[in-house]
Amino acid sequence: MKQGLEILFSLQQNDDRIRELELKIIEIPAAIKKLEDERDGKVTIIENTKNKLNENVKAREKLESEIQQIKEKIKKYKEQMNKSTTNKEYQGFMTEIKFEEEQIGLVEEKIIERMLESDEIMKEIRESEAEFEKIAEEYNQIIKKSTQTLADTKTALAAALKNRALLRKQIPENLLKHYDHIAKNKGGKAVSPVESNFCGICNVKVRPQRFSELVSSDEMFFCENCARILFLKIEDKKIEEKKEKKKKEKKSA
Repeated sequence: MKQGLEILFSLQQNDDRIRELELKIIEIPAAIKKLEDERDGKVTIIENTKNKLNENVKAREKLESEIQQIKEKIKKYKEQMNKSTTNKEYQGFMTEIKFEEEQIGLVEEKIIERMLESDEIMKEIRESEAEFEKIAEEYNQIIKKSTQTLADTKTALAAALKNRALLRKQIPENLLKHYDHIAKNKGGKAVSPVESNFCGICNVKVRPQRFSELVSSDEMFFCENCARILFLKIEDKKIEEKKEKKKKEKKSA
């Protein structure tokens, strides 16, 4: 029975490992997706800056269109001025032409401002692209490591599942039945290691009589609080001494 309990405890440890690996296999892809979204979200830095540049280009085109319209007005004024019959009409057209030419100067100043702004935006784009390349590379390295971790985890899970099958074959049917029943109702935790005189899972003290039986007997015992199978994990020198003493007493009896 004792050997069966030892294998049972090994099965518990292996099943704990399987649950841990299965959880990682669920969590890692989600973490990778989050990293990819964060990385790709950094592209908006560049896109927003390029949108600013597009707006700048459209604004310049609009201003250039205004200049063209003003030039058309000036052309008409000159045509009308050449046909004027009085000095008053002539001077009126001259005033209008002068005003419109001044407007062209004002619009041209705005175009220059936009051009200077365009240079700054282009600088921002170059800086944003360089920043994104740096950020993307950092994210890509983390994603690469996470992807490798996922592959390694899947390999480890396959090995743990194979080991589970081997362990289950070595355990007596009655022990396995108890194990499966308890594991089903206790969140997968059927075996509790006892390292001193406390249940390793619920941390309730094992009665001295029960602990003594656990030490000296090969029978299966259950925690009186959480009903899990108790497994004596560590046997210190005192326990070994007690066993040796009992053996000697039996021989001398």
